[in-house]
Amino acid sequence: MKKLWFSRLLKVTLILFATFIGAFIWADNELNKVLGKSTKVINISSILSPCKTTQIKNVNILSEDCSYFLKNQDVTIKNGLITQVGENQLRDSTATIIDGTNKFLIPGLVDSHVHLKESKNDLFLYLLNGVTYVREMAGSPLILEWRKSIQKKGIGPRMFVASPSIFSESGLAGYYYSWTRQAINYSNANTAEKAISEISEQGYDAVKMYGFVNAEMFKTTIAIAKKHNIKVIGHIPLVNLETFYQSGQGEVAHIEEITIKTIDEFGKSISKNPQEYLKFLKMHSDQIAKRLKENKISVTSTLWLAESFPKQRFALKSKLQDIKLQYVNPKIMEGTILYKLGWLPGTNGYEYDGENTYAAKKLSQTFWNTYVQAIHIMIKALVDHKVTIMAGTDSNVASVVPGFSLHDELESLSKAGMTNSQVLYSATVAPGNWMKSNTGKIKIGYHSDLVLLAGNPLEDIKNTKTIQYVFFDQYTINKIQIKTILKAIEDANNENRNIKIDQYL
Repeated sequence: MKKLWFSRLLKVTLILFATFIGAFIWADNELNKVLGKSTKVINISSILSPCKTTQIKNVNILSEDCSYFLKNQDVTIKNGLITQVGENQLRDSTATIIDGTNKFLIPGLVDSHVHLKESKNDLFLYLLNGVTYVREMAGSPLILEWRKSIQKKGIGPRMFVASPSIFSESGLAGYYYSWTRQAINYSNANTAEKAISEISEQGYDAVKMYGFVNAEMFKTTIAIAKKHNIKVIGHIPLVNLETFYQSGQGEVAHIEEITIKTIDEFGKSISKNPQEYLKFLKMHSDQIAKRLKENKISVTSTLWLAESFPKQRFALKSKLQDIKLQYVNPKIMEGTILYKLGWLPGTNGYEYDGENTYAAKKLSQTFWNTYVQAIHIMIKALVDHKVTIMAGTDSNVASVVPGFSLHDELESLSKAGMTNSQVLYSATVAPGNWMKSNTGKIKIGYHSDLVLLAGNPLEDIKNTKTIQYVFFDQYTINKIQIKTILKAIEDANNENRNIKIDQYL
């Protein structure tokens, strides 16, 4: 009898173990699938060829402070660097000549908040949209390899790569976040020291702080990172604003991170007290901006995404029709049933899933509309107090299309009250200075990251979309090549698509 009981117990145990292993393998496959690696990478090198010397003749070039255009200038690019800027330069017989008459030359744009995941065609989407530099805000060894390849004359934007996000959970929760979020988790000083040392040795440019890190591990992270001479950037963790100002973290990854803290400080429901909250924020926004400026803390915008929340929540199908969905990696867009991080109805994490009553929906709408108004108030204070703002999009988060989204972001910043000069500065000079890279200005000795436009973006920021040529390293992309590459990416996406998107196009 005991033998029979033991045999049954063993059989049940083996079945449960096999089920667990099978479920784990399936879940792990789902988590990896939505990173987008399975979509075919296009052969862009068959379309583009390097050119050692290029001259752009008789063009209007953006001043170094982004406030005006210098007329009738010639710009010479040689071996990936700007070698001459000025009027009436002699023609180089070996150079490719591009006529810039009545056109406008700006530095290559920088998206200061992107998520490449494992979607390599996105590198090309950035370039096609004039984005020649990106800050990857949750890196991986694969992204570091991509950067190394680009540095060795590969094709793609320059990259600043932050580490995987930091969490501070203990026990099983720590393992869970490390697995499901591709995060780095530690809960004491010894493991923090080891993790940050590895981050530095692997070649990451910064430690990515996440919002759920507790106060003790936040302080520990800042101290250890300082010892390793590596920046800490990203979210505001589980501390109040006063503690954050003095922490040593040099950047906030979203303007909404700041307003979220003011909602906590307000202490009441903003759905039920929207005007009272906005009045509260207006009273405190100037002081917040002053403290950020005093402590040399930069802020990345991600405004367009925040503005999209009300529509993604209550009119998602309409919102999806506003964006270039055909160029989004289908596996990122389609998501997984494990969690709602897709883009489409049913998998979109921003979509309303609360109580289905008029009153409940009305409260939610009030919350999100107030949320967006708060961010606009905070932007005005940041601009008024000359806090460094860097344009960033949070690309590959639902509805944020790599490359295209930066132009949406620039429009949002312009509508929010920044001058077009300030907007251009936030996407060129500001991040270039912040990263201490020779980019963001049309200047001798700087990288040849340039965009030639048909329209003047100081007159209308939408003119950043009127791209005639993109220059980076020794490569030039023209309008015809842009269309060819976009078609190749769309075809690659269609080959790997499980859900039709015709209704959104």
